[in-house]
Amino acid sequence: MIYKKFSKIFFLAISIFVIINLVIWNFFTKDILTNNSDKYTGDLSRMSYLSHLNFERKDLRTLDKKMLDTNSYNIEDIDMITIGDSFSNGGAGGENKYYQDYLATKLDLNILNLYNLPNSRNSLETIVYLYNSGFLEKTKVKYILIECVQWGIIDRFSFDLDTSKTISMDEIREIYKFNTKDEEKRENLLPDVSFINTGNFKFIAYNILYNFSDKAFFSFVHKFKLNDYYFSLENKDFIFYKNDVGYLRKISEDNLKTVNHNLNLLSNLLAKKDIKLIFMPAVNKYDLYYPYIVKNKYPKDSFFDIYRKLDKNYIFVDTKDILSKKVEEKEKDIFYIDDAHWSYKASDIITTKIAEELN
Repeated sequence: MIYKKFSKIFFLAISIFVIINLVIWNFFTKDILTNNSDKYTGDLSRMSYLSHLNFERKDLRTLDKKMLDTNSYNIEDIDMITIGDSFSNGGAGGENKYYQDYLATKLDLNILNLYNLPNSRNSLETIVYLYNSGFLEKTKVKYILIECVQWGIIDRFSFDLDTSKTISMDEIREIYKFNTKDEEKRENLLPDVSFINTGNFKFIAYNILYNFSDKAFFSFVHKFKLNDYYFSLENKDFIFYKNDVGYLRKISEDNLKTVNHNLNLLSNLLAKKDIKLIFMPAVNKYDLYYPYIVKNKYPKDSFFDIYRKLDKNYIFVDTKDILSKKVEEKEKDIFYIDDAHWSYKASDIITTKIAEELN
């Protein structure tokens, strides 16, 4: 009798466990934890398990001219090289996720997007390697655009830049695998997940804990309210990545002067081959929407305030200034509500300014 009673309790517990997972999976976590061609998963909604903020969008490229990537490029003449982080590699997904496509279309440019060489610390060093190898001269490139997310700039660029580093053309070909149609695609694909998974329980925990902590005590994502609707999802919840505020203590005039010095040094080097350098810091989501956050306990980001005043001999794309004007006008979805990356709207607005500058 005891055995039968224990068996019934055990099977009842298992059934409840399975049902709970099945319900949470189908109604809440399936869209944020799996690949779905009809609903792109925003990085912030995925990390925070705030599924109600997932913003539906499909990957779609509709512009007349598109950038080249390494598997479609064969050492031919190009006008511009872009290099950066996830902002330069379509991190937000959705419609026209590459800002390079807008530039290519507006200015009728051949644009090649590269990723950092594995033996370089960042994109500045990668450009030095490409410069000294003869690659830039061979491609007859006219512009190099370096993009970096705002919170990563000090860690990545505040060092003494060594402009003597080099690499051979053969090594470059081998690393980038130019014109290799079967090259593995560099996409952020999610792993297959069973409907029974730890994410279902994180969903329950995080959605409870966000009521007591702006980052649910353990999350990588902060959650606040905005004073109005700045997203077409018509929700005042505002989420941003922890590094947006985590890096604020690193900001100093000395650090940013070092960053600017390195970019000036690289710009002077490129100018010897008649190549113009463009630097585009991708504004943090927190910094852009800072004036509209309700009961915010974190300080103002002073990065752009300091950096604007520095003397530069390269083209500086002030993405905060450009996009702030649109947010002030209540333009919705400049960033995606569920993502740390800006939207196609921001790409269109920013590249219009760049096009004006280059013209």
